[in-house]
Amino acid sequence: MPSHHPLSFHRDDQSRLWRDQIAASLTDEPQQAGWIVAQICSVVEDHSRKGESNIYEFDLLRARGALSKLGMHIGPLRVIHYDCEPSAFHFTGYAPYPCPIELKKRSRGFKYQEKRYPKLPRVVVLCIEHDLTNLRPHVDVVELSALCDYLKKAA
Repeated sequence: MPSHHPLSFHRDDQSRLWRDQIAASLTDEPQQAGWIVAQICSVVEDHSRKGESNIYEFDLLRARGALSKLGMHIGPLRVIHYDCEPSAFHFTGYAPYPCPIELKKRSRGFKYQEKRYPKLPRVVVLCIEHDLTNLRPHVDVVELSALCDYLKKAA
């Protein structure tokens, strides 16, 4: 059954688009696999370290280069509206798909945008930990900790 959240990758939903793209990226550039894993996992480890606090959510952008290798092209950082717009997904076999990206340490932090902007377009929440329940149909989540775990096994 196809995912209702085609741009999502988290512990509960790893869309076919993402799985196929990861496989293609690691096959096309096997020499990059270790670097991609190291970049994404180092951000996750820094945010997950016990006693670590006061890390700004924009620190997630350290994974930008590795995510770009996987087809997630993160646009410029904005101070109003969505954090990173324009952004786009460039998955093998598909035309680039423009989609804004919102940065959150935990996906439940996106509730603010849902309440404030009831008519949101499709958006992807990039986070360390996915804990937002009852995702709206137009909201996708990319959880870096789940991506790190998946990449360690796939690389």
